[in-house]
Amino acid sequence: MSLLFSPIEVKAVAFRNRVVMPPMVTLFADEDGCVTDRHTEHYVARARAGTALIILEATAVDARGRVWTGGLGAYDDGQTDGLAGLASAIRNEGAIAGIQLVHGGPQGDLDISGNDRVGPSEVGPPSGGPLPRALSVEEISAIQERFAEAAGRAADAGFDLVEVHGAHDYLLDSFLSTQTNKRSDEYGGGFVGRMRFMVETCHAVRQQIGDRALLCCRISLFNKAEGEIALADFHGLVRGLEEADIDVLHVSTDGALKPCFGEQQAVGQAAKKATSLPTIVAGGLGDPADAERALSDGHADFAAIGSAMMENPNWTAIARAALGAQ
Repeated sequence: MSLLFSPIEVKAVAFRNRVVMPPMVTLFADEDGCVTDRHTEHYVARARAGTALIILEATAVDARGRVWTGGLGAYDDGQTDGLAGLASAIRNEGAIAGIQLVHGGPQGDLDISGNDRVGPSEVGPPSGGPLPRALSVEEISAIQERFAEAAGRAADAGFDLVEVHGAHDYLLDSFLSTQTNKRSDEYGGGFVGRMRFMVETCHAVRQQIGDRALLCCRISLFNKAEGEIALADFHGLVRGLEEADIDVLHVSTDGALKPCFGEQQAVGQAAKKATSLPTIVAGGLGDPADAERALSDGHADFAAIGSAMMENPNWTAIARAALGAQ
C-alpha cells in the first residue's frame, strides 16, 4: 500500500492523501492583488488531479510588503471575496485549501514599496539591491498585526490552513540570520532574540484564527549565507513555534539552492527529531518513488511537490498510477 496515498488527519481536518502543492508564485493577480480567473483554473486543475492540500502562493499581508507586481494580497477586505471564491473552488474538488502569508521585507518590490524596503537592520538581502531600513519595535508590532489581520481574512474566506512564511530571506527569515540581523534589542543578539519576531507572529496569527484553520509555518534548515543552521538553534526555533501553537511544520532548504533528494532526507530527519508535529517536506521530490520513500523512511508526513506539479497539473494522478495506489 502506498503511504503517499494514504489518508491522514490533523486535528479535525481530513486529508485524502499526503500530496501537497506548496506555494509557487504565478503572478496572475490583478493590479490590486486580487484573485483572477487564471488562479482558479490553475489551482483547480491540480486539486482535480487528486492533490490533498493546495497552498496558495505567497500572499502579501501588507500593501508595501508585496514582493511582486502580480502577486496576491490579503491586506484589504476588498480582496476577501476573490480569495473566498478560490478557496471554495479548491474545496469543491476534494482538496484542503491553504494559503501562505508573507511580508517581503528586504526583498519587497521597490516600485510597490516606494523604495522603502524594511528589514531587521540596514543590511541588504543576499539577492542584492538597495539597503533596507531597519524596523522600529513599534513597526514590528504593526507588521505582526498585519499578519494576524490577513490570517483572519483567510479564515473568513474559508481556508482550512494558514501558513506563515518564515523562510527564503523574506522578512521573518531575515531576522534569523546574523548576516542580516545586527540588532541589539530584544529582536536581535542571540538566536532566542532573532527568532522572536517569527514566534510572536505565529502566536498573533493563532490568537486571530483560533481553531477556524490549521496554523502552519514554513522554515528553512539550510541558509545560503551561513550554511546549515545549527541544529540546536533549529530545535529551539521549532520549540518556540510549538509554544506559539502551530499545527504543522513545513521545512525546506534555502529557496536559492537547487534541492535534491539527499538534502531533503537531511531536512526531514532534522525536523522529525525536533518535533512530533506533522511535517511537510519540500523540494527534490518530483519523482513519485522519492516522495513515497520520504514518507516510508519516516522523514515526513506530507510530500510537497512544487516544480513538477507546476509543469504538470496531473502529477498527482500520474503518481498514483505509478505507485499502484488504489
